[in-house]
Amino acid sequence: MYLRPIFLAIFVILISSDSLRSQSPECVDRPPSKFHKSQRIKINIVSVEFRGENSLSDTERSQIVESIQRSNVSVSATEPDTYWANGLGRVANRSLHAQGHVADRTKVTPYLVSAEPSQRSYAVSIEIETGPQLRVGTLQVVEATAFTPAELLKQVPLSPGEAFDGDKISRGIESMQRLYGAKGYIDMTAGYSMGPHQTQSLLTDVSVQVVEGTQYRVGTVQILGLGARTENLVKSILQPGQIFDSQSFTDFLNENRNLLPVDASDNDITMRRNLDDGTLEIALDFRRCPGEKIPFPPVNVSVPIWDKSQFMALSDRWFRVSD
Repeated sequence: MYLRPIFLAIFVILISSDSLRSQSPECVDRPPSKFHKSQRIKINIVSVEFRGENSLSDTERSQIVESIQRSNVSVSATEPDTYWANGLGRVANRSLHAQGHVADRTKVTPYLVSAEPSQRSYAVSIEIETGPQLRVGTLQVVEATAFTPAELLKQVPLSPGEAFDGDKISRGIESMQRLYGAKGYIDMTAGYSMGPHQTQSLLTDVSVQVVEGTQYRVGTVQILGLGARTENLVKSILQPGQIFDSQSFTDFLNENRNLLPVDASDNDITMRRNLDDGTLEIALDFRRCPGEKIPFPPVNVSVPIWDKSQFMALSDRWFRVSD
């Protein structure tokens, strides 16, 4: 006789608990939590002095000083000076490489000038042993078919006769990849090699080799977690059968970020390559409820995840970090 009210009370508590769980805020889109960051100490470089003998011109020295003073350096309270000083040495080396110097050695020694709780000021001395200064002899692109070598060479901000700069070639390759991505070649890779010039020892011949890969078209498209209007906008640039334009897709995502969840990222997008027919199975899943994300790979994919020759989503990047 007394057990029934107790049973009903327990039953009500269970129902209430389930009801509360169904209203859990876990399923609500919200900005990612901000983690507490330990305070960093800013490093100011107030002066740069060159020590020892080297063959650098005044212009080259000025460029090194500018690159060092432009560096944004911050450290923890317990980090030794040698850590960030070695980093400034690498900055100086990049400046030297941009001027064609190779096989150089740089040592940076810091001297504390003043210290405050949030920043420290240093004078630094630099000792540099420079190697020979190389210039570009010939510059060519090989193994390219989707674009002409002349079209691709326009992407490299470097010409024969100029000081060799590996960073400029790398930027040129990145620009080439954007061109190829706009034509569906999203797996295009390239690298460069250097060789001695036939007549002059301080010239180097540069060859950029392109591996184009497969040209992909849009296959199936799954979109979850977006409103109808935004979903239709996304589908308008992902028409099945069309060549997949990765540049337009990337631009769309970044230009319309206000229509996406605040924490939208590359992790919400998966693409599975079908090498047999050159199509992409694309899944955009912006849902935030636990357990609802599309399995990885997407649910309509029959190829096992360990088939690395067809599934390479980890190499895909769609959101620009600077945004």
